Amino acid sequence: MRIRMMSDGRVFQGTAKQIVEAMKYIAFGQEQRSLGEYIDWLVDQVQRLESTDLKVEGDTDEEKAASLVQAMLGSGLAEKM
Repeated sequence: MRIRMMSDGRVFQGTAKQIVEAMKYIAFGQEQRSLGEYIDWLVDQVQRLESTDLKVEGDTDEEKAASLVQAMLGSGLAEKM
């Protein structure tokens, strides 16, 4: 899968988990968070800064990452390429 972030035009490619891992890697100050913690943090940031609710579900990092990517696509924060 390939997606483009609408806010800055960055393109991410791979599985949903790989995409979210790449997003976490470039997120300033998030190095110490687990992937699941990063996803929770990102959902809170999007709500606070963009006033957009992202409904993210899942019990594993893979499920949460897939849910996050779909929520970003559904909300218009990202587009599939």
